[in-house]
Amino acid sequence: MLYKREALPAVVALLLIALVGCSNAVTPPSTDAGLSPVSSEAPAATPSVVTPSALPPWKPTTPIAPVTMSDADAMKIRSQQLADEVKSYQLVDPPSVALVRWTSYIDWGQTMAQCLQDVGFNIVGAGGQIIAPDGIGQAQMSAFNLAYYTCDSMYSLNPRYTQGLTADQLGLWYDYSVQWLVPCLAALGYATTTPPTREAFISEGLLQNPDWNPSSQAMLTVGDSWQKQLLISQTCPAYPSNEYMYGG
Repeated sequence: MLYKREALPAVVALLLIALVGCSNAVTPPSTDAGLSPVSSEAPAATPSVVTPSALPPWKPTTPIAPVTMSDADAMKIRSQQLADEVKSYQLVDPPSVALVRWTSYIDWGQTMAQCLQDVGFNIVGAGGQIIAPDGIGQAQMSAFNLAYYTCDSMYSLNPRYTQGLTADQLGLWYDYSVQWLVPCLAALGYATTTPPTREAFISEGLLQNPDWNPSSQAMLTVGDSWQKQLLISQTCPAYPSNEYMYGG
């Protein structure tokens, strides 16, 4: 079962949690001191990462201006997002959970996985996704939803990463995808379609999520294999680093 927070796509398609490999689609929550372990099984080991050795680290030729957001605005957006989770997961009187620290698309998956492991769920994660290798049984779903909500409250994705991308960011994402991501995926054996022009990618991205997404194309080819999904996310990140994409 795969829970994916595939974000960044241009116009705020974030905070999407998609299920794969389970007959019952459910939404996850987070970790609270009051939660009890739900499973006695040890968390699955994370597959080893194999970095394509021929690829040097990617750096943009033209850095872009940092993306900023005030603490007050970030907390306001976080509150609304958590309220939406409460409604979606049909949580009754969920606890008020303080923010421990902000996360990004670099560490949200790993952080959430550890948080959920700490209360007994067999979860692994990388980048913007978490995976339940054994699935989540219907009897555990309510507890899992509450746990997900609590962990997401503690380690919320910084809202500055969930806003629509600027033209400069879209251009940088395109350059990264063409220059580094596509070759990285090819080194793992995944073919991707021919990219549009840079101008077309940016124009589309300012209106909606770009259709051309090499990472998503590779993910679709591996079906329900969580090991391959995780390996792709860890080895060939879908987006440039926060340093380049957001200025830190």
